[in-house]
Amino acid sequence: MSTACKIYHHNLQEISIMKKINILIILIALVLLGCGKDKVKPSEDYLLSTRSIESINNIKAAYEGKKRAVLKRDLSPALAENILDNISFRKVKLTLTTRMVNIKESSVIVNVNWQGSWWVEKDNVLENRGAANLVLDKETMQLIQIEGDNPFSIPISRTY
Repeated sequence: MSTACKIYHHNLQEISIMKKINILIILIALVLLGCGKDKVKPSEDYLLSTRSIESINNIKAAYEGKKRAVLKRDLSPALAENILDNISFRKVKLTLTTRMVNIKESSVIVNVNWQGSWWVEKDNVLENRGAANLVLDKETMQLIQIEGDNPFSIPISRTY
């Protein structure tokens, strides 16, 4: 191979390396410039949906733990009276699965599927499942209505 061919081949390798380095520098610059922007703020609807789901989960935990004060605070008076009058179980395990949150003018409706097990006597376990719309007041996040199957009610004797 002639000297001129060797020099030409060596120059091609240097150009190829330089191109790779330039592309790498451009990519690093793009990443650094792209990451410096402000974080995206969540929308009002997202925040309201998140608050409503948290409220439902707090009510569920209070029901499972028989925390009467929390239930009185987080439920409308009529619902609180109904639910508190029927806390006669030894233990309960509820699973709520949120399907959809619908935001209305003055309320937030959380659509859930649920299943539960209630231990009412020593070895007597009642099980039930259903679907419900849990209606919360938009301002207070207080549960004001349950449409459909009430997850906070001991089943009479229905088991699945």
